[in-house]
Amino acid sequence: MSLRIFIWSLLFIAVEATTFAEEITRLPLENGTATLEVPADGLIHFLRFGDHSYEPDSVKDDNSSDIAVTKGTEIAIAPFQELRAIPWQLPAPYRGKIVNLSTDMSRDAFGDQILVVEESLLRETPKVEVEETGDFFACLPPDVNDLSLSETEIATQQASLSDPIIPDGLAQELTWDQLASAGLPLDFQKVLLASPHDASPAFAYQNGQWLTTWTRRDLDEGGKEDHWFAPVIKQGDRLIRPAPLSAATSFSKSASGRLLPEWNLAWSHEGATVRQAMFSYNLASGTKPILFVQFQIENAPPETRLALGVGRRPNAHFWDNKNRERTPIPFFSLEPSYRQQGRQLIDAWDRVVLESRQDFTLEKCGPLEMLLVFTPDKQGRVELATPQVGMPFDVNSTPLSDYASAEAEFQRQWEQILAQGAQVKLPSSQWQDRVDAWQAQIESITRVNYQGRDRLSYGAYFYQYYFGIEEAWPVVALAQWGRGREAQRQAEIMLQPQNLDKSNVHHQSRNGAAPWAAAVVARLTNDPEWLTRVAPAMIECAEWTSRVRREDQEERSPLTCGLLPPHIYGGDIRDPATSLYATAICWKGIVETADVLAHLGGDSYREVANKLRQEAKDLRNRIDEVMGEVALEDAKDVFLPLALELPSLNGKHEGPYEALTDTRLGNYWNLFAPSLLQLQMCGADPMASPDRDVFEYMQHHGGLWASLPRFYNGLDVAYAGGIIGYLLNASALDPSYRPQALAALEAYFLHAASRNGYTIPEVAGLFPDRLDRAAYERLVRESPWSFGMYDAQRYLEGHISFTEPLGAGAGQALWLIRDALVTETRTDGGLPDGGLVILPTVPSAWFEQGKHIELNNLPTAYGMLSARIESQIEAKGEITMAYSFKKCANGRDYATKQFRVRFAPPGKKIVELEFDPQTTGVLRANF
Repeated sequence: MSLRIFIWSLLFIAVEATTFAEEITRLPLENGTATLEVPADGLIHFLRFGDHSYEPDSVKDDNSSDIAVTKGTEIAIAPFQELRAIPWQLPAPYRGKIVNLSTDMSRDAFGDQILVVEESLLRETPKVEVEETGDFFACLPPDVNDLSLSETEIATQQASLSDPIIPDGLAQELTWDQLASAGLPLDFQKVLLASPHDASPAFAYQNGQWLTTWTRRDLDEGGKEDHWFAPVIKQGDRLIRPAPLSAATSFSKSASGRLLPEWNLAWSHEGATVRQAMFSYNLASGTKPILFVQFQIENAPPETRLALGVGRRPNAHFWDNKNRERTPIPFFSLEPSYRQQGRQLIDAWDRVVLESRQDFTLEKCGPLEMLLVFTPDKQGRVELATPQVGMPFDVNSTPLSDYASAEAEFQRQWEQILAQGAQVKLPSSQWQDRVDAWQAQIESITRVNYQGRDRLSYGAYFYQYYFGIEEAWPVVALAQWGRGREAQRQAEIMLQPQNLDKSNVHHQSRNGAAPWAAAVVARLTNDPEWLTRVAPAMIECAEWTSRVRREDQEERSPLTCGLLPPHIYGGDIRDPATSLYATAICWKGIVETADVLAHLGGDSYREVANKLRQEAKDLRNRIDEVMGEVALEDAKDVFLPLALELPSLNGKHEGPYEALTDTRLGNYWNLFAPSLLQLQMCGADPMASPDRDVFEYMQHHGGLWASLPRFYNGLDVAYAGGIIGYLLNASALDPSYRPQALAALEAYFLHAASRNGYTIPEVAGLFPDRLDRAAYERLVRESPWSFGMYDAQRYLEGHISFTEPLGAGAGQALWLIRDALVTETRTDGGLPDGGLVILPTVPSAWFEQGKHIELNNLPTAYGMLSARIESQIEAKGEITMAYSFKKCANGRDYATKQFRVRFAPPGKKIVELEFDPQTTGVLRANF
């Protein structure tokens, strides 16, 4: 999950004239049993969706005797969504009588239902069938394609208390392929297709299907809906689409080699090839973004046509309110209500859903779907535009821009955006492409304008909310990668009064995170003028911490005096508690604020800086005292409770937890623990307490899989930053930790993000979903048909294929990559201590003969660094680094202590060169 509470705002699905909700009935279940009056003809139809059936497992009479039923042939309802009705014929003696139906309650509140389909929904059955071409998994590498562990092997991994993939103290590098083959990829996740600062992004799936999300008009309570588009080729009555994960996918690249957020697919059928490209672009300033899509059909028979299945679905369905009916019926019953107007597809509220450059026909495809059939042009092309926000239809409006013009402007725009700030050229497309992709993501979805003002957003689909910790990650990354102005703008939003409102449930952690992020931005931009603008808000946060930790001492226990007052455990856990993490992050905010005021604030802030430094010292002493008192030590580990004196535990502290993922609080400790590590309380010596104790407890008590934090049956990968950051810091100080840190970072690339779209989600299933081929196939097949957060606990356990790109996750990834390339060494508290390490944690293959690395205009706490590293290790037995360094122009310098570059060529001893940074210089290591 996350370190925040869900914002459960129930979207009531109204039954309107545009739905068929009355034609699908949920039978109320009690202990898995329901009753039904058999109709006069004895015929009952039950719903099937994909491989899942909503029919009962048995039917019995009043004497509990089984009734023999005859099952007929499935009747198609919605071929793209794979909705069918299965007829059951009951014997004549039972007609008009009550029978008992039962189902095995083995899946979840969504799946364990009995849904009856009325015959009125079956009067208009689709006349076409959807077939698949290609092989499931075909696009995956062989080592991954062949992965399918046995039940015993999966259970062994899940029960393991130590990391089964990356052991503590790893001495040798793990290869990319070794790490990749540890689990099946997240390639069923949505692929983000968005314009800069896009509040209504579009998304695509691995099979070429895409969706746009609009405000709904047929909900009294408001809400959103998804308009979905599923491409196929049409040959007669056959509709053919690629099997899941069979299409080849890629992102386009610019002439300069930068990866652009334009997604491409290619798949074949009987010699014909379909190529698809798609990107989001704003046609003009102030307009809404549009998703442009182009299809190219090659070597196809003359009668072949491109077709799109289209429809509408509720965007999300929250089931927090247990008094509401909990059923997926709204997702199975929304009529498209589209009509054609020339080359445009229009919805019931006169909004343009799609525009085509080619002619098309529109036909119904059953009661819930429609089919657009296009005639390709002479080159075999079909070009479409699908607005990402409802665009009113105007009979006099000019057509939308043609694809080629929009694509050229899109490429120019993104080339310009990605050319800003720091630039790197890395000898690994696996790293380079991710840098470009994640920079595009944070440009697109972290700062958006909705509800009338600029906001920071954790995610892009369901999670378009501000929580207050995670949003700091992109802010720091933007500053690290030279996007200082944007980082400043986002840091200012974090410091706005409404985001520091002390009535908010997350106010304690926000009070520390906001000034911390702002301080990092001020330091890396070296901008005293900007610091002066935000300093009052930063100081106010520090003063709040100083004041409230001293209030009401007589009402507190001796242990919690001097900490933040009791509030909640944190995040999703509302249990009252005194949070050590909340106090620690507020301490971090004071430490960072005092430091930047001392270095950049000038004489006017010197007294305030000194006062805050003393406050930070006093608070750290108190935190250390409390940690020393509550820590529990056994023969192997030290457990540090992060939530103290919980009334729900009769006033006891949390833990310890033998297996962290076995209990509710243990799972959340496993998320707050890496968040504590991210504060770098032991930045100067990661082997000191509490950091080493916290890391080892996760490592020894089932908290990690491939150095990623486990959460129930899955992974909550967004919170891996503290773990990987801890290892990267240890690696920078001691190269013996380099293999483990590098493996952890590349595991994040491979198992925390999809490998086709680089999407970093929140909770993602692991056991068994990404280790068992059959479970994975069901996950992949169901993922394009999102049912929202229909069951909170099932989501937390990683069993819901609820996919979403997180801008916060992309920011976390960029932060980690920067620290693997260049990192400051730190004090306890995470402040720069004057040291800098270049290339502390990169693959040894980067130093092979003839390879080079370029780092251009990377901001550091001490100034701007550029370097070119070139290996001539075989030809000359040397690796060289030519560098330039421009010291910070403003404020009081950090005294530079030690700059180092680390060369770690394969099969050779690591060499580190120390240097006193000059304006320019050349370093040479001989091997």
